[in-house]
Amino acid sequence: MDTDPVLFAVRDGVAHITLNRPETGNALDVPVSRALLGRLQQVAADETARVVLLTGSGRAFCAGGDLRSMQAAADRGAYVLELARAAHGAIRALAALSKPVITAVQGSAAGAGLSLVLLSDLVLAAPDAVFVTAYTAVGLTPDCGQSWLLPRAVGTTRALDLLLTSPAVAAPEARALGIVSRVAGQDGVLAEAEALALKLARGPANALGQARTLVRAGYADGFDAHLDLEAETIARMAATPTAGLLIDAFLDRRH
Repeated sequence: MDTDPVLFAVRDGVAHITLNRPETGNALDVPVSRALLGRLQQVAADETARVVLLTGSGRAFCAGGDLRSMQAAADRGAYVLELARAAHGAIRALAALSKPVITAVQGSAAGAGLSLVLLSDLVLAAPDAVFVTAYTAVGLTPDCGQSWLLPRAVGTTRALDLLLTSPAVAAPEARALGIVSRVAGQDGVLAEAEALALKLARGPANALGQARTLVRAGYADGFDAHLDLEAETIARMAATPTAGLLIDAFLDRRH
């Protein structure tokens, strides 16, 4: 089994980027975040990569930030600031990419995983996939652009509902809210996402990428500064006793 935390391959014009920590639900820690940034930089520089297909190994797409690494940190606030800044490097690279991005979601997309979804252009979800903001459930605040992206996707009122109550949103509801483009059918989410990626790669991919850039440029003013604000806020919350207790309780329930 390949132990690289983020797999990468270009086939038939499609850059396959796969989060590869299935034992953690593909949670983001500092090394994974930096590896994801490196893969996105490879995509940006590779002229043969016309479309990006983002997936996760195993049962989940991405469970968000790695709570165990936060729990183990001697200085949790300092560690979470480092993690947020590392993850934001990847988020900035994804936001700046001038190539269409397709994401296939199986299992859960939580926390930072949901942010990756929100930065994608076409999102295909398995029928049993769920989407969770997750942060406030463990005493944290959003990062990876979520508090900026989510209101633009679903509106301020719905975004606050999702952020403050942190429900598990099923794939059909996520589609109705505008988080998901399509719910996969009988062929399966990965097969349908790959077919769609190949279709785009065979078309005018440069024009599609520029269309993506234009749409995101239309509301991108201030996003960069907002990422810095998110990183500082989540680090401050991570250092509180409340977050420590909630993270411990969440991890205890998992085992």
